Amino acid sequence: MAIDLRFAHQPLPSWDDDLRTDADERALADRVRAGDMDAFEALYRRYWERLYGFAFRYVRSKEDAEEIVQEVFFRIWRGREHWVPAGAVRNYLYLAVRNSARDRAERAAVARRWRLGQRETAVEIQSTLETADLVAAVERALAELPAKRAEVCKLRLVAELSYAQIAQRLRICEKTVETQLARGLKFLRERLHDAR
Repeated sequence: MAIDLRFAHQPLPSWDDDLRTDADERALADRVRAGDMDAFEALYRRYWERLYGFAFRYVRSKEDAEEIVQEVFFRIWRGREHWVPAGAVRNYLYLAVRNSARDRAERAAVARRWRLGQRETAVEIQSTLETADLVAAVERALAELPAKRAEVCKLRLVAELSYAQIAQRLRICEKTVETQLARGLKFLRERLHDAR
């Protein structure tokens, strides 16, 4: 059965949309395992863009990031009868993309050394991978936050907006921004500490 991937570049649902619970995602995974193409497309649409951005942080190439995500979903569909993700479905997807991206980044580093005749030290490679792992850990932790809290954290930490700018963009008061950011940062610190 051919997979129609034209929907890959559709926009993500807004943060106001209801997020799927783990139980909903588990049911979706069960339907995929049973061969339900609609369930597979729903899973693909929900995560493609996020996983693409996640992979891009590792490989720094649009084409490679797209290929990585496509390959992960292709492997899921191809082995769907035996696909039983341990834990949350989204965590499985992020880990699968991370592993594929790390493999590709390591292969690219080896190819660069061979082509250029230069030797990249193991320390440099390890440093690059550790940085990518930290970014991946932050991405996973942000994905676990409630939608509004995650949005506030991203606007402050990634977009570097002020509290006032965030409040204006989200149409909430600055005190709410402050509270949501404090709770989000506490959660992120705990998650990153646990990840060590």
